[in-house]
Amino acid sequence: MLRRTFLLAIFLPTIAKAHSFRHGNIAIGHAWALPRQLADGQVFFPMAIKGTERDELVAARSSICTYIQLRENNHYDDPPLSSIKLDPGKPVPMRPTATHLRLVGVKQPLKVGDRFKIILDFLNSGEVEIEVFVEEKPGD
Repeated sequence: MLRRTFLLAIFLPTIAKAHSFRHGNIAIGHAWALPRQLADGQVFFPMAIKGTERDELVAARSSICTYIQLRENNHYDDPPLSSIKLDPGKPVPMRPTATHLRLVGVKQPLKVGDRFKIILDFLNSGEVEIEVFVEEKPGD
């Protein structure tokens, strides 16, 4: 019993910090951003369609930066994506070297423990506001 209580005390903050969102048929997992001192940042969260209709993430915005790009990778000399497609049965993971949102012109440093809001705009489902946690890795 004591061991179980000890393990819960260690892992509960991580569990409590994880969050997800539901927007119509779209499931959005824990949203997190890497800490940054520079003018650009990155945001990551998994997405999936929980139905039969496809959709697309077509834009995102936040008061924390000038604008947000939809990116396929870290090659920033490549043009940004016009959308991130969401097909039924095909989850879209996001990670630092693959699909992500690039925050351009971040107005303040992103420090571990900070939180900020982003509005996601989907082609068919409209807009949803999510909260992003600044972490070294998801669940920190």
